[in-house]
Amino acid sequence: MIHTPVLPESLAGDATFAILSAGQAPGPAVAKRAADLGAEVVAMDRDPTVLARLMSQSAERVEALALAGDLVARFEPLHRNWGGTPLHMVLNLMPLDPDDCAKGTDAQIRGLSAMMRALGRGLVAGQGAVVTVVPRPSQPLALAGHAMIGAFEAANAALDEVFGPRGLHFHLITVPEGQAELAAESALFLGSEAGRRLRSGRLDLG
Repeated sequence: MIHTPVLPESLAGDATFAILSAGQAPGPAVAKRAADLGAEVVAMDRDPTVLARLMSQSAERVEALALAGDLVARFEPLHRNWGGTPLHMVLNLMPLDPDDCAKGTDAQIRGLSAMMRALGRGLVAGQGAVVTVVPRPSQPLALAGHAMIGAFEAANAALDEVFGPRGLHFHLITVPEGQAELAAESALFLGSEAGRRLRSGRLDLG
């Protein structure tokens, strides 16, 4: 488990990070910090206002991409148009979006699958990492929340069997409810060159 990740002073000049549901914490903090460290950031969200705000933080290094539709349909344009441009990290914050989370665990896993179909070539080219942040329920009987964590862990293990030999890694970060900002530094570390050498796994923060 990473408790105090050591972040690089800069990221490789060709580092490209994509952030899904970028308006959700820790999306804005990760976007700004990654851009400040020299990465190119593709911020994806359904809210144009959020995207404009993220671009204003670092217009030269943050590109905004509006996604519409449900957890599967929003990736269809990317599936058709995204080339083999190397991606070094995809930060999946969709489980932190209240509207997306309300659609349930099955919808989230279908979204993860659609994301891999859309961005998989770029991730393979960049030998990148997929980092998903999920809230950890405080109540033992919050079964839906606990089930989502288990489902992502199982999905990551399955993806790792297929894509791990091709250099991809899949990480799950859990954070206490309402404390998603705790994941910012760990996510950045997992997207760095040093972090991408780690095996796939789960980090429970807080």
